[in-house]
Amino acid sequence: MKRNLFFILTLLILSINQTSFSQYNQDSLQIKIDRIVRSYVDTNKAALVIGVIRKDGTNQFSKRYTFGHLRHDTASPRPDSLSIFHIGSVTKSYTATILSMLIQNGGPLNLNDLVEDHIPLNIVKAPVFVNSMGDTIKMRIIDLATHFSALPDDPILPVNDSTSYQMMYHYLNNHRLSREPGECYLYSNLGVSLLGVVVTHTLGNIIDTLFIQKICNPLNMPDTRITLNSEQESRRATGYAANGDSVGYFKNSWPAFYAAGGLYTTIKDFTKYLEFNMGLSNAGMQNVLDSAHKIRRVTNDTCAEPNSTGRVGLVWQMQILDAAKNPGFYYTWKNGGVPGFTSFIGFGDEAVEILRYLNEENSTNITQTSQSIPESFKLYQNYPNPFNPSTNLEFGISKWEFVSLKVFDIQGKEVSTLVNEKMNPGTYKIEFDGKGLPSGVYFYKLETGGFTDTKRMILLK
Repeated sequence: MKRNLFFILTLLILSINQTSFSQYNQDSLQIKIDRIVRSYVDTNKAALVIGVIRKDGTNQFSKRYTFGHLRHDTASPRPDSLSIFHIGSVTKSYTATILSMLIQNGGPLNLNDLVEDHIPLNIVKAPVFVNSMGDTIKMRIIDLATHFSALPDDPILPVNDSTSYQMMYHYLNNHRLSREPGECYLYSNLGVSLLGVVVTHTLGNIIDTLFIQKICNPLNMPDTRITLNSEQESRRATGYAANGDSVGYFKNSWPAFYAAGGLYTTIKDFTKYLEFNMGLSNAGMQNVLDSAHKIRRVTNDTCAEPNSTGRVGLVWQMQILDAAKNPGFYYTWKNGGVPGFTSFIGFGDEAVEILRYLNEENSTNITQTSQSIPESFKLYQNYPNPFNPSTNLEFGISKWEFVSLKVFDIQGKEVSTLVNEKMNPGTYKIEFDGKGLPSGVYFYKLETGGFTDTKRMILLK
């Protein structure tokens, strides 16, 4: 989505194309990427770094593109292959890679094991669900790795701008699940953070060290780290809020949520990670990729979308690019976002089309109308109402949260997804265009981790 924000954006794309390689030479690719990303650089003054890998049979090339500046003043350096960015939730895929290693090496755990069998029980407990019959349903490791744990997303209020492991353990020890684990997809940073506890307890080392030992060193990624040294700090890009102020470096989920979003990286390292996930440079770990990328469950969004075309592997998500044009084409991806930074890694048959879909054709022109933080989540009545053919929908976000805003017809059929991502606190406005829809009553629904509201609107033509 396009936003009127000022931020540093890290974007990584790859493409595998089975048609003629010559028609996708580097010059034409540069033109396509320039056209697609220009709105970010011109409108948001964002710094972007993009990595592209193309492969067709024995033909392959890797290319990196940079845009903007590392700070908001144009006299600041431009990003390069060694500029360091925070990749947020893409970190989850690294945690899933280590889990896949454990599985493929024959243990000492497997996906159907109970979580409680692989955590230090004298310190932390895995929450359970008690059904109406009094049965206790326990979560399994696969539930954590596929966002089916029934744990909320970010429920812990930070203290002194951070969340300690002790705070996370206290929350887990006193939490009772509200639904059965394994039943519904509910994106959860807390769930993957608990998965981090599973792998660190199993392997006997902290997650920072495991990332380096198991992934970064074998793939020669020296700048992919949770903790940066002084030289790396000097290469770190600055993230900004909508008003142009520096947001510093997001840390109010650290260190407890390191496994879910703590990594920094460069486009040079990130491209190596991409090559690994494409199977082009797997350091003898192809079976790890087979496990991590395997489709496991349907992303049915709190059980409200049983017919969803989305799928999830071990953290990795799979989506059909365009169901009408290519009903069988899934691309595999993971995105990440913390205040000031956005990241994306994806691979499939035509990643330039993925980039266009995400940033042009699927754009909804959301704008932030106020930087003041609302006291609570709020969905306002659309205006104008009735409308023909477009109307404005406004909503308030009281904390950094995953937000879904969808439009449904009178039969309850979804007709449009306007927002489906993590968002910073603030008040936002988005335009809904009813062109091509029949006159009638429609409903728009806002959902976050703990808030749901629906309002009615009328399209008159």
